[in-house]
Amino acid sequence: MTEFPVAPLADSIAAGEVYLSDTPALQSHAGTQPDLFLRWNRIPLSSASIDVVVHLHGFSQQGRDMTLAEKVARSGLDLSLRVRPTLAMLPRGNWIRHYYYDFPALLSGGIDRLIDDGLQYLAGTASAALPGVFAMNRFILSAHSGGGMPAVDVISGAHRAPDEFFVFDGLYGRDPAGGAPMQGLEIIDRWLVERLQGEPRWEGALRVIYIEQQTGPFSRKVAELVARHLATVDPVLAARLAQRYRVEISRVQHSQIARRCMPELLAAANTEFDWWK
Repeated sequence: MTEFPVAPLADSIAAGEVYLSDTPALQSHAGTQPDLFLRWNRIPLSSASIDVVVHLHGFSQQGRDMTLAEKVARSGLDLSLRVRPTLAMLPRGNWIRHYYYDFPALLSGGIDRLIDDGLQYLAGTASAALPGVFAMNRFILSAHSGGGMPAVDVISGAHRAPDEFFVFDGLYGRDPAGGAPMQGLEIIDRWLVERLQGEPRWEGALRVIYIEQQTGPFSRKVAELVARHLATVDPVLAARLAQRYRVEISRVQHSQIARRCMPELLAAANTEFDWWK
């Protein structure tokens, strides 16, 4: 594992980024190297915990030859507007065939191992004076396009479910030939129930941005789940939650949704997009 080019300051880690190769948690994934991208904003060394963002990329017309930089450029993992100390991670998926990618290494708790490794590597290379490994505070999971349904599966096996879940035109549903095209709704439903039980003491979010002809049917079913759950909440609280738990139609093309929306969501999960700016 390549060492981070971390720049320790007197009392903090300076903002930075790095590509890493041959990541242990991703060894089962087929594809090119490097296989993991990390980016972080300024992190005070006094921080006992930091937030973690994991973004799952979509398919690639480059197939097996896809470079991770292609997906970083479209990920929207821009921390410049985010105040909270945060580590962002973009793992390279597993090439299946043609332009398809999935993320089997992150299932059944694999996402937890990846996060733990990222936190350990950051702390271990930051400063000899750092007392230990950062703990994770808030966990944000995001996905674009073909990474959307794998992200749903990741949630079902994660030891710690995400506090915030952002999906950018990625809820395609399952292959109808399998007989259950809406499989996965039950995972989101269960996560929503558990997440809303923590409100408003521990705020969370679900933001789904979709294009009708791409991911409309599944996304609209998620909107129905959100509406049903918010209908059981005190109206005053429900109005506040509706800003953070919402499903809406994108006003930009598929390939640009994450790049357009993610920076603002990382700044504030209740952001209202001005699509025309």
